[in-house]
Amino acid sequence: MTPLVLFGAILLSLAIFLILAIAFFSLLKYIKKQYYPNWKFPDYISVGYAEYLYRKFIKKDLPR
Repeated sequence: MTPLVLFGAILLSLAIFLILAIAFFSLLKYIKKQYYPNWKFPDYISVGYAEYLYRKFIKKDLPR
C-alpha cells in the first residue's frame, strides 16, 4: 500500500467516524427535545449541600 492510499484510507475512516458521531449526538438531542423538554440536570453540587448530605446519611451509619 502506498503512503497516499494509506493516508486516504485514514482520512476516509476519520470522516466516517465524525459523520457517525454527529448523527448519534443529533439523535440524542432529538430524543431530549421530543421526550424530555424540561429536563434539568445539575452540572455541579454545592459543597454545603454535599456536607449536609454527608452528615445526614453517611456519618450516622459509620461505626465508631
